Amino acid sequence: MANDKRNEVLTTYVGDVHALVTHGLQAIHRQVEQLKSVSHREARTAVVAFESILRNQEFALQDRIRALGGSATKPVKDVVSAVTGIAAGLINAVRPSETVKSIRDDYTFLSHLGVSWLMLHTTATSLGDTQTQQLAERGYADTARMLMHIDRIMPRLVVEELREDNSLQVGEAQEQTRGMVQNAWNREAETGI
Repeated sequence: MANDKRNEVLTTYVGDVHALVTHGLQAIHRQVEQLKSVSHREARTAVVAFESILRNQEFALQDRIRALGGSATKPVKDVVSAVTGIAAGLINAVRPSETVKSIRDDYTFLSHLGVSWLMLHTTATSLGDTQTQQLAERGYADTARMLMHIDRIMPRLVVEELREDNSLQVGEAQEQTRGMVQNAWNREAETGI
């Protein structure tokens, strides 16, 4: 009886992350298609990589749901509703002249996904499910890596986009901005809030 309840809770949490990944993946896939026609090579490369990582996460989550006795096709209304708003924003955001904003929206989605993996890891660890814990650890690490990649490429994308407007005098800002990001993460890692 207790094991049934445990698996039910785990299946719910895994299903929530699965729904988030699935809906975000749809938006990312659309970005892959739409960014084929823009000049920002780093943005295109990033979303293609994100799609691959998210697809792998989706399959791993489906396998884990089945192993817990659940179904990956079972609707998760609350998560779907929340994610649909994010995904709709991602889908509608991609315009060739606004690549930076679409990558910004990816960052928002990935931040949501990261905290969802964190919650899943905590739940699995608390309930003694090593397999789900390891899945969540990999998912969190993948998501953190995608977020850090955006931190690395965003300054260059912004400068490139600003330079597309020939009426602006645009200076170099990439290294200074990257330094600001690194300093902020290092400082916060040491001091907390």
